[in-house]
Amino acid sequence: MQSWEGRWPLAGRQSHLNSFRKELSASRIQGWLVCGPAGVGKTRLTEEFLALAAADKRPTAKAVASRAAAQVPLGAIAHILPAGVDMTNPVQGFHAVAQALSGLAQPTVILVDDLHLLDNSSAALLGQLLDSGTIVLIGTARTGGQTSDVVNALLQRGDHIRRIDLEHMVRDKVDGLLQRVLGGPLSRRALHALFSASGGNPLFLRELVLGAIAQGKLTLNDGVWDTSEEPLPVTPHLRDLIAGRIASSPPGARALLQSLAICRALSLTDATTLADRTDLESLERSGIVEISVQGARVIVTLAHPLYGEVIAAETSALQRYDLALRQAERIESYGLKRRDDALHVASWRLAAIGTAAPDLLRQAAAIAMNLNDNKQAIELLTAIKAEQHTTESRVLLGRALMHTGQLERAEVVLAEADTHARSDEERIITATTRCTNLFWADPDPAKAVAVCAAARSALSDQTAAQQLRLMEGAMLTVGGSPVPGLQILDELPDSPPQEALDVWLATINAKTLGLTFVGSVERARTLSERAKAAHEAVGEGRLLPHPAMQVAPLALSLMEMGEIDQARQLCLSAADSLQAAHSPVARQFLAFESARAEWLAGRPVSARRWYAEGVSTARTYHLDRVIRLHMSGLMACAALIGDIDTAASLVTDYEAVAPSGSLNGEESIGMAWLHAARGELSRARELLRTAADRARHTGHLVSEALVLTDIARLGDPKAVQERLAELSVQGDGAFTPARARFVTALAKKDPQRLMACSEELEHMGARLLAAESAAAAANAWRRKGDARKVTAATADATRLAEQCEGARTPILSTIAGAVEPLTQREQEIALLAAAGKTSKAISEHLTLSVRTVDNHLQRIYLKLGVRSRRDIALALKHEGPIELA
Repeated sequence: MQSWEGRWPLAGRQSHLNSFRKELSASRIQGWLVCGPAGVGKTRLTEEFLALAAADKRPTAKAVASRAAAQVPLGAIAHILPAGVDMTNPVQGFHAVAQALSGLAQPTVILVDDLHLLDNSSAALLGQLLDSGTIVLIGTARTGGQTSDVVNALLQRGDHIRRIDLEHMVRDKVDGLLQRVLGGPLSRRALHALFSASGGNPLFLRELVLGAIAQGKLTLNDGVWDTSEEPLPVTPHLRDLIAGRIASSPPGARALLQSLAICRALSLTDATTLADRTDLESLERSGIVEISVQGARVIVTLAHPLYGEVIAAETSALQRYDLALRQAERIESYGLKRRDDALHVASWRLAAIGTAAPDLLRQAAAIAMNLNDNKQAIELLTAIKAEQHTTESRVLLGRALMHTGQLERAEVVLAEADTHARSDEERIITATTRCTNLFWADPDPAKAVAVCAAARSALSDQTAAQQLRLMEGAMLTVGGSPVPGLQILDELPDSPPQEALDVWLATINAKTLGLTFVGSVERARTLSERAKAAHEAVGEGRLLPHPAMQVAPLALSLMEMGEIDQARQLCLSAADSLQAAHSPVARQFLAFESARAEWLAGRPVSARRWYAEGVSTARTYHLDRVIRLHMSGLMACAALIGDIDTAASLVTDYEAVAPSGSLNGEESIGMAWLHAARGELSRARELLRTAADRARHTGHLVSEALVLTDIARLGDPKAVQERLAELSVQGDGAFTPARARFVTALAKKDPQRLMACSEELEHMGARLLAAESAAAAANAWRRKGDARKVTAATADATRLAEQCEGARTPILSTIAGAVEPLTQREQEIALLAAAGKTSKAISEHLTLSVRTVDNHLQRIYLKLGVRSRRDIALALKHEGPIELA
């Protein structure tokens, strides 16, 4: 614990300390005032100021102001006044204090914590001492704190007081701070959990991180820090800090605070029945509650999520019962007029007495699911007795279980719903939900298709049967057979129907993914945008997954359109909207698209965060369908930044998971880049050739193009340029043709085309490919002896590579200090030698004689300007020798 505490910095701390030290020594400032809300580090910073003054041999003193001390004149600072001074006569007393302190060699540095709570006498005395130059005042003050005129005069002394305002941190600053403290990246889930729980309060954030690490709730997994799904633990210190602040609230407001902790939010009308307006205004001024306008209602909530947890923990079970039941009865007396009234009343009754009317529970659960709170929906539905369930409520429970990753339990519930289904409508809704659940539970879509087929045969309505036939097509399309699946989905209308919108949204999602798989990117984008708009426009009562599910196919189409940065931003926004919803299936699905967009952008560290989050979510909820894709990406990212040990550690788990069929061929990228990082380029290319053949066989043309491009990047562009040229005209996306032009220019070693490709790829957001294209152009210009163009191309390659988060590829390694370009064979031998392999091992791996290998090594030494294998590793920016594969 102590080691982590030692790592925790205060934002801007060093610059503030440097300024204080400089101005103190120059005696230019009479006072320093550090302002901000509670918990931002005001006291900590000012105590460091005081320590600097003490280290400079200055006389120092400290006082803490409080409401209690303010009841007595000079109560806060009496202990720091010189002994024997009579303060009964303020004028003479002030003069005596000033005279006593002026006798010291240097002004006394006095720290007053919570200076805004000072009594008038203390404030007046400190003001006179400041004016006489006998003290340097350091103070903290809470933003918005209510003060007297005398204290205000002390706080507002113009240029004589230097003011520092500390604020709660925004999420990006929290992310940067945590990465520095933890020494590595966080998953988006961990960032959201810590930021939401802390509210950007640095003190709360620090305690949450220390507590989570101590209890194993924040751990380093696959090179990325991640939190568990459980709530973050509140440390005793943090609990005491919050309890101390809440204890300062008016006694008459206790019932209101307890009700807010139990009920989360109250209308202003209800809040004023529990506390008078004066107390409510006091709570708002002190930052304990917030009052906001939501539509036509004025809502009162606790200002910080942790306040409710601490207050609830100190509230007895009987009090919680009374508060919840009383609030439920109050809302019922109004007639459940608002949309979420049923949800609130059912939840409060459940918390108070453990049950509620079945119809109310069903209604509340539907609202909860509509708000994407699947966890609460499950709590409400499981409170319904077995004999009181309907087919609708069973399907609703099955959906909530599915969306939270409880797939086996969902299958039990949905199978039971299937046996109770009587109408065609009930059979359709049950079968579609059940087959979707089976699809996520098993990489083989056969079981999901079989459920649809069986239900279809029992239907009397052919229109209804067609809906299930479309679901079969959806399962095939995203389950590894996009061509036959899309043939079925060709009958799906492009516009949302009035009826069976949930089936249309599920199947259009699969159709747009499939269209992108086979290269029909323009149409996929159009349909994705239409589906996204339709899903977002759905009103209350629709039992649908989170709308973010519609973002994934749109993002995939944008990537293949060559709009990678737009896809990244779209994914990031959607993923953030998912963090507060307990929807791990949607979260994992979108995490993959986010990771893929970052990978194509050439940002392996950012992509690694998303892939790690996908793996963690899959392991927690047994979502094995796309875990192999996540693990492959995770391996590739680790390998690309030189973390070979982490990449290698994933191989066993990766190989134990069955392929999903989605994006066929891309599941081999991780192993290929691991081989490449080890210097085994020919082995990596062979693996990718097999993957490309699989993708071609199943019709995953965009995946085939991606894999073929990697073969070219790893040393054999001539072998794939013809097929990539064919693919570039089979689809209508812009990214595959751009990659085809890059590979052709690479094969022809045409520097002008390579520079044109670099510019085009950079415009698309594919900066790593752009950097490699410029690097290859530099090598081609070097062969032609054009030093000026070599310098220009190298500068472009370096600039682009610097945006790629430390990515290391064979092409980029050829410009790392090389006087002459390495040939393909020299490049392969150099990487193997840098990885620690002997000449004999290299000769066996490449089927060459040892003498030939040594001759190549001598030329490599000459071209790189080095003398040893160790120097090769440094020249190529390799991690250093590793064990032989």
